[in-house]
Amino acid sequence: MQECIRSLLASGDAEAVLGLFATLETRAEAEASRAEAEASRATEAVEEADVLGERVRKLEYLTKHLQRLLFGRRSEKLTLEEINQLSLAFGGDGGDVTPTPPGADERDEEAPLNEAGGCTKTPKKRRPNHKGRTPLSPGLERVVVGEERVPDDERACSHCGDPMCTFDWVPHETVEYIPGRFVVHVVNQEKVACKNKDCPGEAVTAERSCKGVLRTRVGASVLANLVESKCDDSLPIYRLRDGYARLGFDVPLNTLYRYWTYALDLLVPVAEVTLGVVLDDDIVCIDDTGMPVLDESKKSRKFRGHLWAFKGNTSKMVAFQFTKTWEATEIQPWIEAITGFVQVDDYKGYSATVESMVETGKKVMLVPNERRLGCMMHVRRRFYDAFKLGDKRAAPAIDYIRKIYEVEAEAKKLALDADGRLALRTAKSRPLLDALFEWIVDLKPKLGKTSKLAEAVRYATNQRHYIERCFTDGRFEIDNGEIERVLKKPCVGRKNYLHCGSVPGAQRLAAAYTLVLSCKGLGIKVNDYLVDVITKLAAGWPLLRIRELVPDAWAAAHAAGTTPDPSGQQLQGE
Repeated sequence: MQECIRSLLASGDAEAVLGLFATLETRAEAEASRAEAEASRATEAVEEADVLGERVRKLEYLTKHLQRLLFGRRSEKLTLEEINQLSLAFGGDGGDVTPTPPGADERDEEAPLNEAGGCTKTPKKRRPNHKGRTPLSPGLERVVVGEERVPDDERACSHCGDPMCTFDWVPHETVEYIPGRFVVHVVNQEKVACKNKDCPGEAVTAERSCKGVLRTRVGASVLANLVESKCDDSLPIYRLRDGYARLGFDVPLNTLYRYWTYALDLLVPVAEVTLGVVLDDDIVCIDDTGMPVLDESKKSRKFRGHLWAFKGNTSKMVAFQFTKTWEATEIQPWIEAITGFVQVDDYKGYSATVESMVETGKKVMLVPNERRLGCMMHVRRRFYDAFKLGDKRAAPAIDYIRKIYEVEAEAKKLALDADGRLALRTAKSRPLLDALFEWIVDLKPKLGKTSKLAEAVRYATNQRHYIERCFTDGRFEIDNGEIERVLKKPCVGRKNYLHCGSVPGAQRLAAAYTLVLSCKGLGIKVNDYLVDVITKLAAGWPLLRIRELVPDAWAAAHAAGTTPDPSGQQLQGE
């Protein structure tokens, strides 16, 4: 090429030289363009490979997650093998490291109970072709617990005036539940008649005492067992019926449904007051889970409702409410009633702007930013998912969070009060938390938008303000784990009874969980509480004094050796 240029210059052909240079320039541009295209294709291939690799990792993770749900452990704690791998990632020798653990209701019958023996003498209308009550099994144990005698002023014969004598007793039977067996409590009602054979006077039967009589054939102990077994043991009512039948108490399934409805209709006011006590706490934790409800108008014949749990920090009680949708406006009345701090997850409805129910026309955030607390468990879970997908870059975050939970475990082991826990967090946890978020800030620009680790980083960044607030007061927990553990009971029950029969049925179920799990949280016997409260409510307990029947007040009264009386007096316990 150089010889060609020299020859053209020697001949004085300048145009040929310029044409040659133009050709060389065009060729160079073409080669540069081709190289740039190849580089662009290589970059696109790398990006496509990253996307495909991420999809492969997600599919592998979902496969492993499904296998773990079906056959394996569900804890988010790392296994020994994973901890060894984590040690290698941080430059360790990978030797064995001892792991440190981080801190339907069936279809409800809406018809009122109409087969109980009430206190009125007015005969009840029988349904057409109704055969009456099924006789109780003669194999059931019977205990005579009392007698009702005809008053002295009615023992004289209405015809001749002579005193009447006892010739028979009319048994009135109430089934009571005693653990392991059913016992029929019999109250004999005296029946008197004139002793003169030829006297046409009518016999007189002693009336039952109305006080404390339930409008059901069974007593409060059976109703309490229904509620406790369904909510605490997660047994659907049809299984309870089978268990009752094995004990000799064979009762129709629909009758048990009516017993359940009757018991909960009595208990709902107590559950509503319990909710008010919980919402009045200084710190309230909130979470929800789905609850299918039958609805014939839907194509699928059911819809997904939501069971919301509210737990107080100091009261140790929990309250449940049911909503038909997941809309923020449905839970707004309860959240606006909270005046303290609210600890929640990342449900978008908590950040929704709604019209205030207190100040008309004013727009407010459902959970105010200045009173909102975050959940470290949700932050950890996302980094854990990324780590399980094979992204080892999530290892530092998991290590930081593990050490933070070690500090929480130390505080619990030392039984520190709020001030002591705050001091420990300030000295040990806060530097770890700051280091975690510094690492997140440094990593964020290096990530794309679609990976699981990028999702974890975005979540932690969005929740940073609420997470850091948890470390500013020793009263605050650093996660919402306690309310999630409470929700396990309804989730287990939902797998057994599958759905609620109606919206009122779901609301009754929420009331039942409120009282049963509040008793569990307070450490009082559920059966004793329910028997006592059902008996008092059926006897006409005044609504103005419902607060005395809330589990915490009931437990305090019984711990002091006194029991509340409807008359307003405190009765000394035995």
